[in-house]
Amino acid sequence: MAEANQMTTLESKRWEANPVVLCAGAALLVVFGWTYRDAAIYFLKTWWHQAEYGHGFFVPIFSLFLLWHRRSMVTPFPTNWSWWALPMFALSALIRWATVYFNYSIDHYSLFPLFVGLALLVGGWRGLHCAWQSIVFLIFMVPLPGFLAIALGHPLQVIATKGSIYVVQTLGIAAVAQGTVIQLAADKLDVQEACSGISMLMLFFAVCVGWAFLLDKTPLWERLLIVVSAIPIAIISNVARIAVAAILVEWVGTWAEHLFHDKAGWVMMILAMGLLWAEMTLISKLLLAPPSEAPLILVDTPGPMRGDTA
Repeated sequence: MAEANQMTTLESKRWEANPVVLCAGAALLVVFGWTYRDAAIYFLKTWWHQAEYGHGFFVPIFSLFLLWHRRSMVTPFPTNWSWWALPMFALSALIRWATVYFNYSIDHYSLFPLFVGLALLVGGWRGLHCAWQSIVFLIFMVPLPGFLAIALGHPLQVIATKGSIYVVQTLGIAAVAQGTVIQLAADKLDVQEACSGISMLMLFFAVCVGWAFLLDKTPLWERLLIVVSAIPIAIISNVARIAVAAILVEWVGTWAEHLFHDKAGWVMMILAMGLLWAEMTLISKLLLAPPSEAPLILVDTPGPMRGDTA
């Protein structure tokens, strides 16, 4: 008991704030913020003005939570660092040099090897094992490259149009797809590029990956299934959003569709979370844990003694 209390005391002292360490950390934080101020401004503008990346405000917060959640992996804190931190720092510097020399907008990509190098420098391979989920999750704060957004946008746009046409026609509403335009009897509904579903896909990927990271004791295949399910969930939610908009145009009017469009993102988020919850519930019901193979314990329950009357 005394040894346990001593270990707890030492562990608490290890996390006590050291003035020298705090000053050094504050100085490094100021230098980091100054050198990456352009990247920070780029992120903030993108998250604020582009709806598909609005979740970027919460990505750094959740990454810090993951780092805190896995803090037991570096207890006790490692004292050795890895030399692999130096190549990571060199790669980060190379990306920053290419940004200036070739005038490419890739400065923000240098953050990832920088964070990997910091984890290796501070805690060695154990530190990287603790921090790798937080570093990977930061990918969701970075906008997709232009060519990838275009490559994904048009197919998703077509899928959303055809899927919503099928739903609307199933409900008995006359509708025809003309490219990415849904022609109804009352009016038409244009499935624009902003309605392709990329925003939902990025958001649900972030949610599913974050959920999979938190399920540490869940089998790997189940966590991968959660991540992959972000694709059909995003498509189903987007199809439902467009189908509801088309129904409102046909049965109520365009003003109702405009009113729904402003609140559709929150409604579809609730739908998507419900689908994800239903998926997890179905998996838990279909795949039961194997019974314990421990030997049975016979309990000797007292019974009526000989000669007792009932």
